[in-house]
Amino acid sequence: MVQTVRVRASGERERRDAAPEEPAPSSPAPGRAALKNAALRYSGMGRLLSFSRYFAFDLPRLTSGCGVLLLLGTATARLYQAITGYPADRPGYLTVCLVVLASGAFLAAVGVVAGVRRVLTRAGWALGSLVSTVSAVGYLAGRVAGLPGLPEVQGRWDHPLGTVTLILAGGFLALHASVLMGLNVAVPDTRHWHH
Repeated sequence: MVQTVRVRASGERERRDAAPEEPAPSSPAPGRAALKNAALRYSGMGRLLSFSRYFAFDLPRLTSGCGVLLLLGTATARLYQAITGYPADRPGYLTVCLVVLASGAFLAAVGVVAGVRRVLTRAGWALGSLVSTVSAVGYLAGRVAGLPGLPEVQGRWDHPLGTVTLILAGGFLALHASVLMGLNVAVPDTRHWHH
């Protein structure tokens, strides 16, 4: 038995017998979460990804507005590429892909500002990330390996509209990552710091 002494605010001492502490149960075998936490801890990525604990922004309208502008810029650039037909002898699948990407970016922009329901805004952000990823990967793959039926774009990094589209896609992906990590909040959410 262990005796503990506690002093009350009035100055009286109170003694009581405490039961011995039980040993901590042994930890279970490491699962997926434990392995993920260990990998994050040893690689240093855990510190990088946890910086949102130290600062965060409560500007949901600005965050959503920036997301919409980035998506509308992507939609406009892809639609312009589809309409102008650069290069003139490009295969038909590329025009279809550009129109699908422009439509997806426009629908994602509408979803991001839907604002009434969280399900719609989350779907808008997810669709925007999908469109941005496909757009960036398609551009990079076309410049590195070339596209079927369009070998002349391989190594052509000087196409300004493609570079702008790559920057817009990267900006949207970075913004969505900041929302997912909790650094920013999007329209239907707010931090309620004043409560």
